[in-house]
Amino acid sequence: MKSHFNKLEEIDRSRNPFKVPDNYFARFNEEMMSRLPEKEIVPPRTVPLWEKVKPWVYMAAMFAGLYITIQFLTRQPDNGSIASRQPVVQQPAGNNVQTEGYWSTVQVSEEEFYQYLEEQLAEEGYFDYMYDHYYLN
Repeated sequence: MKSHFNKLEEIDRSRNPFKVPDNYFARFNEEMMSRLPEKEIVPPRTVPLWEKVKPWVYMAAMFAGLYITIQFLTRQPDNGSIASRQPVVQQPAGNNVQTEGYWSTVQVSEEEFYQYLEEQLAEEGYFDYMYDHYYLN
C-alpha cells in the first residue's frame, strides 16, 4: 500500500526549495515606504489660556462653595437683638486673659473649679477605683 508520506521521500533534500529574491532585504524598506500613502502633517492646535486654567478655577470655586456651606451650617442662630446676647464680664485691669473667646463668661476661681472636680470624682466613684487600683494591687 502506497501512502502519501512516501512522496516526501522523493523530494530532494540536498537543495532548499525556498528562495528569497536577490537584494530583497536591502530594498525592503524603500519598497515599503513607496507603497504607503503620504502622511499629512497636521500643525499642533494652540490651547487657549482659559482651557488650561479652567479646571483650577472650577476646583477653587468648589472649595469656596464648600467653605461657605460649612460656615452656613455650623453658624449659631443669632436673632440680631441686643437683648439676646450675653453680657461680657469685665476683668480686672491686671489680668491680661480675654474671656471673649472662652466657652463661658462666668468667672470661677481656681478653688471653686477644684471643688467641682472633686465632687464629680466622688459622685462617679473614681476615688474608690483609684484607691483600689493603686493601693490594693
